[in-house]
Amino acid sequence: MTRLPRKEFPVTGMRRFGSLLVCAAIAILAVPMVVMAQTEGMTYDEYKIQLAQYEQRTVAAKRSLAECKAAGEEISGQIADAEAKTRGVMGEIYALTDTDEAGFNAYMAELGRIESRLMALLGLSDDALFEVRDEFDGITERVEVLQAKKMALYPANKAKLKNITQLIERITARMPAKRIKPYTVARNDNLWKIAKSQEIYGNAYLWPRIYVENRGLIKNPDLIYPNWVLNVPYGVDRGQHLVLQGNTLSTIAGDVYGDATKWHKIFEANKSQIYDANLIFPAQVLDVPGN
Repeated sequence: MTRLPRKEFPVTGMRRFGSLLVCAAIAILAVPMVVMAQTEGMTYDEYKIQLAQYEQRTVAAKRSLAECKAAGEEISGQIADAEAKTRGVMGEIYALTDTDEAGFNAYMAELGRIESRLMALLGLSDDALFEVRDEFDGITERVEVLQAKKMALYPANKAKLKNITQLIERITARMPAKRIKPYTVARNDNLWKIAKSQEIYGNAYLWPRIYVENRGLIKNPDLIYPNWVLNVPYGVDRGQHLVLQGNTLSTIAGDVYGDATKWHKIFEANKSQIYDANLIFPAQVLDVPGN
């Protein structure tokens, strides 16, 4: 076999093969020019062999593409079937938990918000935690409501509620029963004036709280001296109630139990400091038994 001179078989000279080359170009899916340039210097027989190889590869590629497409369509069908089954199962779950998709999603979203807030509260200092005790109590009550719902039985919700409960327990263990702030007595101060200050209680009638907290230092509530450092208590322990001006056992029972006639429960629990059920005083801290 003899080689044709290069000048007789340049790349541009392939036009002589007309439709053969056009068909070949289509068959091999536009082979890059760098590959075409490699045909320079080939014999015609060598070129036909290489072209046949490209055609075989193209046929194989098209066959593989068709197989992949068929497989893709089959997988898409399987995915659609799985999604339909999932929707069916979720529909059954919604029915069993007395809700619908929107209600279920709202429930899960609320659990997520509560969990995030509790984690933020856990990072607070004790003083800062004391300031949000009412919010924390509200969250605790809300969690009890959510736990009573059937949606709480769903595994993901059950796991989240377990974590929420653990967070509540950790915060409860750290929550101060009361907080103490120091106050340095100034000239002309008295307990009435200190309690009335907006920086303290903003209520002069709460002066006995300061007196009771500092009885080791204050022998006579009418006599305090400049530069004394007094402990000023804030808040009361859970299950207790701070008596304010105008409070009676009936009004306290109404606030705590929603029933003023249950005042006697508070009276019985505090007989050591209440001698007459009609006489209670501001700043007294009463024990309030459960309803």
